[in-house]
Amino acid sequence: MKFSLQGSIQLTTISPELLEIYQPVIGFEAVSVWINLYHALVNGFTVSEGDIMQQMNITQRSFRISLKTLVKYGLLQGDSKEYIIIPPTMAGLIEQIKANSFVYEQERRFITLLEAFRLKRGQALSQLEIAAGEDDSNLLTEQLADEFATRFIKECKFVPSRQLRDRFDMWFEQLQDRRLLEELLERTKRKVIMEGNKGACPSLYADKIVRQWLVQGIKTYEDLLRLDQEFQARCEYYRIVEKELGRGFNTLTPAEKEIIDKWSAQVEDSAQLGNLIKKAILSGEYQGKGAPGIAFIDKWLERKETKQKPAQSGKSGFTHEHKLSDLEKLVKRKTMVGLEDESHEG
Repeated sequence: MKFSLQGSIQLTTISPELLEIYQPVIGFEAVSVWINLYHALVNGFTVSEGDIMQQMNITQRSFRISLKTLVKYGLLQGDSKEYIIIPPTMAGLIEQIKANSFVYEQERRFITLLEAFRLKRGQALSQLEIAAGEDDSNLLTEQLADEFATRFIKECKFVPSRQLRDRFDMWFEQLQDRRLLEELLERTKRKVIMEGNKGACPSLYADKIVRQWLVQGIKTYEDLLRLDQEFQARCEYYRIVEKELGRGFNTLTPAEKEIIDKWSAQVEDSAQLGNLIKKAILSGEYQGKGAPGIAFIDKWLERKETKQKPAQSGKSGFTHEHKLSDLEKLVKRKTMVGLEDESHEG
């Protein structure tokens, strides 16, 4: 991604990590200050505090807060008199995380953004070298388990009981990744904020999520990210089918989704599937009442696939030619002679 100042033909290349990993944590204004400073210095311009504030239309207080934020997160070094611009890198951020430079919530947010950044580019996750190298810092300890139990009760309004204690024991035994438990807490908290308790303890909702994760084989946060990514990809196919068939949002039945999953494995992307559905509708082969449905499209695609298969040759499928034995030759010869005699008699 490139940026330039108005009236200048010189371009400044900005690292995508700055916008995709740092900006969601440190904020747009701090990142904007860094970009303006970096652009001016890279292109040899003289830069002053007043120039930046005037160009960005911000107050001195906002500018100073942005500088402190950039120093805190390692994008600037120095004091109030002189600063050194530090380009953002994943390696540098990982070192900061390993050094416990951030509080837990900030660390978790950075880790989530780092993993999403890597997944988006098809890069391996390296089993949480991100968080703490080889020290298993994301594994749940007894102290962390107690802290999570307290946070669930306080933040999600769980009702303390013997059953809740049993649920906690099951969760903490099966889910040893603290980031996964953090995600469980956030989802439960959102549920409580949006819908309230509805007469039941929110721990029942959280317990349902945990059991669903276990059935799906989710034991780590990476497992959850991959599953979410696969789910989003499937939803893209569902939405294109609903659009082409004039269906409402999320009106597909589980059986219909299963058929669409089969289609998605046979096409390159959702756009190609959408084009095939259009061809099926415009083919004129549909003779039923109302609009064509999933069943008609499925049969049409099967017929299309059958037509595209190469025609089979008329040769026998046997690879070995059977040779007649001497006895079979004799029987055949005698039989043919008998038939000839009958024809002469007739």
